[in-house]
Amino acid sequence: MSSDEEAAGRGRGRGRRGRGSRLRVPRLMDPYSMRLPPATIDPSPVDATLLWGHGQHRIDSVWTNEAGDRSFHVRGTTILVPYRELYRPYLEAAGLLSVVPLVPMNPDASLITALVERWRPETSTFHLPCGEVTITLEDVVTLSGLAIDGDAVVVDIPDEEWSAICLRLLGRVPYDLVGGVAVVRITWLRVEFSHLPDDASQEVIEQFARAYALSLIGGVLFPDRSGSTVHLQYLLLIEDWERAGGFAWGAAVLSYLYREMGRSTLHISHTGTSLAGDLGGWVALLQFWAWERFPHLAPRDSETRAQATEDAHPRGLRWLSASSRQYGDQLFQYKLWLDAMDTVVWQPYRERALHLRGSVIQSETFRAVVPLICFSSVMWHHPDRVLRQFGMRQHEPHQPHPEAEVRFFLRQATRGPSRGQQLVHASRESLDFWNRRHEFVATSSYTDEELVYHSEHMEWYRDVTRRSGTRRGAVAEALYDTIEHAEVSLRDGGRAGGLTPDQCEDLADFMASGVATLGFEQRRYPDLTVPVQPHYTEC
Repeated sequence: MSSDEEAAGRGRGRGRRGRGSRLRVPRLMDPYSMRLPPATIDPSPVDATLLWGHGQHRIDSVWTNEAGDRSFHVRGTTILVPYRELYRPYLEAAGLLSVVPLVPMNPDASLITALVERWRPETSTFHLPCGEVTITLEDVVTLSGLAIDGDAVVVDIPDEEWSAICLRLLGRVPYDLVGGVAVVRITWLRVEFSHLPDDASQEVIEQFARAYALSLIGGVLFPDRSGSTVHLQYLLLIEDWERAGGFAWGAAVLSYLYREMGRSTLHISHTGTSLAGDLGGWVALLQFWAWERFPHLAPRDSETRAQATEDAHPRGLRWLSASSRQYGDQLFQYKLWLDAMDTVVWQPYRERALHLRGSVIQSETFRAVVPLICFSSVMWHHPDRVLRQFGMRQHEPHQPHPEAEVRFFLRQATRGPSRGQQLVHASRESLDFWNRRHEFVATSSYTDEELVYHSEHMEWYRDVTRRSGTRRGAVAEALYDTIEHAEVSLRDGGRAGGLTPDQCEDLADFMASGVATLGFEQRRYPDLTVPVQPHYTEC
């Protein structure tokens, strides 16, 4: 037996479970001497009917250059109109006060990029090796304190000049607001409304409070891809503070974030030189969510921080001064971690006091399968795909909404309304769905059982998804798929009194094919190392 054959034989039975270790794929026997021709590692879904964006997704494009792509330019700003306590009653009435202490958070662009590469706009979920997971309305209300029940964030644009609207609500007009332009610069707001006069009247204080709220909306909650402007449609939302308090701000923030992630993942560079782009939306909220759900991605002091801030509300406050872990190639390291994710905290808020989780009606909204609306952004909320996040048994979910509908709203997202134009893209049907949200609550039986590799749901999931974002992760998946298949065959054969000769030959062929494929990848990438893949019973 050759040294390569001996290495291959030793590699078949080892390296399965070690925590924190890494498995180096041995130099395997010549793949061309095997009975089955090797195939290169292909992470594509077997059944592509679910992920119709396959082949156009960012993760497909960076596959051949996994360590060479760059992070997104995360947009938004924390340099807003200065906050004053005099603005507090207005922001509280509008339902925006809980966000004010969260403003200083600066997101980790590498972590955000690695997460967004796993986002699938087809399902409004992240696709990871151990299943789908997503940021839901429960996460938003818990982490930010923003309301998730209420009116959809959409208004009609009055037949009035934008300059007149600014003068009426802000008391002054931007110098560059001409013609049909409907945006203002956040820097203009900051300059014009930084110094509140000591003898300011109630009307002036209210105008300054409105300017602060507008900068908060445009710089933090709904930053566009420029990161420097805010559309005046949002000013209309805070014209009446009491009415503003009736909006479902949290649902709108989530819709906007879904849309921005969807547009970024389906972006393909025309030049082919760089896939890095701009990413809008409140990405700091996404970072809070990731640190709650994935302990291995959280700051090193996360446990101490959690104990010290157990009663923090909103819960995002616990992460406010936290720092991300630092590594050489930060983006690539995050990708490897997601490929080898061995712990998902499915219910991080399980022990929280009920008053922090909201009313019974609100808790039902957590699981409402409805469109989330923010003006031109109409994105579907799919808690039915992540029932494990609510302590429920996960079943095969229904097919999500058609490709044409999702693409339509992704395209519509950049178009702002003109003067006198109604927001027709928030259709009557979408608004009706939202207003009847308590009729569309996903449910299942409660369970503490964990999904295992060969459960019915995971068998279905592996066929319709792409589990790996890096070549190293894909090689690890192929290795463990081979091992799991062998274990089941041997176990079932043992129960039946032993494998038949034909079954032994089939198993040998399968193992040989797996080994040959790994060997082929090893020859193409000699320095390839494989992160140990998680036990599915731990996901």
